[in-house]
Amino acid sequence: MTITLPTTRPTFDELKKRDGPYLNAWGIWGKDNQHGQTNLITPEAVKRGVAAVEHGITINLNLPLRDKAFESAFRGPVVQEVIDYGNWYDDKVSFNTQSSTQWDGYRHAPYQGYPEKGQQTYYGGLAAADVKNPDKHDYGIQRELIWRKPVTTRAVLLDIPRYIAKHNLAPLDPLTSNTPVTLALLEGAANDQGVEFAEGDVLLVRTGFTEALKALTPEQHKELNLMNGVIGVESKEEVARWHWENGFAAVATDALAYESFPFHEGRSPLHEVFLAGWGLPIGELFDLRELARVADEKQKWTFLFTSMALNLDGGVASPANAQVIL
Repeated sequence: MTITLPTTRPTFDELKKRDGPYLNAWGIWGKDNQHGQTNLITPEAVKRGVAAVEHGITINLNLPLRDKAFESAFRGPVVQEVIDYGNWYDDKVSFNTQSSTQWDGYRHAPYQGYPEKGQQTYYGGLAAADVKNPDKHDYGIQRELIWRKPVTTRAVLLDIPRYIAKHNLAPLDPLTSNTPVTLALLEGAANDQGVEFAEGDVLLVRTGFTEALKALTPEQHKELNLMNGVIGVESKEEVARWHWENGFAAVATDALAYESFPFHEGRSPLHEVFLAGWGLPIGELFDLRELARVADEKQKWTFLFTSMALNLDGGVASPANAQVIL
């Protein structure tokens, strides 16, 4: 199947003038195209990822599904049932698709209050009723990350704690929203690491959240309420502009959410713009610890990235099943 893509995307300033919700990019890829920013993963982007392999080192980016440190109180635990057939075994696993390392799909977060107050509208104009209907598969996880091709492209790591330590900047506080990852930090880390982005890259942002959470004692973990606020990328229009102009196909972080939350009042958070507006998959709780160590050791910040999401019709989210190859 041949898919014809536009020769250019709208500028960010053109997005600001479009009809519809704030910064939406609905319809720019043509009628019936449901792949959003993953359209930018062209054969050239795949080859650029392959060309980034120098050492033949493979690194897993997935946290354990059953790590208690990352278990969500409202999403519930992962439940495994071993089924005994007498002389062989199966197992049945039940879990929320946003348990542990995962992708937020386009059906996860809508524009709030569009087209009217009290209403929600998802990417491409999808209604909330269609998201809840199991017979409606439009804009599902299988369309954005599987149907055309699995996510296979170049990834770029921005190691924010490394940049801060190297330049003696004020340390981050990953378990609150007090120290978001600002545009200055994103650009500073990119410049310090000497990386240049290209359309179709996956952006990986390390905040140190994983290490901070794992360092807590059991007593501290019980007292911590992550819903009070955690670190993430700062949700500002200038940050959204930077992401759009760099043409990322997907973004991911080691934190609980890509942007710092609680989200700011009176402004569409990046979740709404990225997912509902652009069709930009958001990865969360990626395990970037080993990657950061090896990347620093090799002084190499670009890699071949692969991810195989669930081939689930109408899926809202999926385990990432992600790796990089250096």
